[in-house]
Amino acid sequence: SLALPEGLYKDGAFTMALPSGWSAESATKGTTSFRIASSGTPTQATLAVVASAPANANQLVGREQRNNLAGLPFSDLRRTVIDRMISAGGWVVNDRQREIAGHRVFEVIAQTPANSDKPEQVWNFYFTEVNGRIYSLTTHSATGLREKLAADAEKFLGSFRPMDANRTAMK
Repeated sequence: SLALPEGLYKDGAFTMALPSGWSAESATKGTTSFRIASSGTPTQATLAVVASAPANANQLVGREQRNNLAGLPFSDLRRTVIDRMISAGGWVVNDRQREIAGHRVFEVIAQTPANSDKPEQVWNFYFTEVNGRIYSLTTHSATGLREKLAADAEKFLGSFRPMDANRTAMK
């Protein structure tokens, strides 16, 4: 098999461009962790398949459709973040719907307090649907690196397409 050029990540039917400084670290059970080069501050991203979109996802209308991502209610996605923050001693700051490079995205922003091991962390949870699967991209870093990491995450989400679309875009 051919090795991918540096800066690309392949996961099943997807080949994605990684932002500068990102490298795939490990992959287990549908979750991939990325190490992000930064100035000595712990910075990490994780990509995971959350769920398959329900078969009736296209049948939602009006408010139901606005408050769902591919048939999965935002409240369910938010609850997964709340549960994670409770176990980490953190809290949810905000959530919002966005469009990033043509992808509908539900974003939840959270924080965890500083402790003896690390400074206060800002967490961004991005949920998006591609080809009937709902993905979660989670990033966390010290508060001073939040803007750069958010921009990198959005760049990563923008390149999130099936390989055929990537081949077309690369030509």
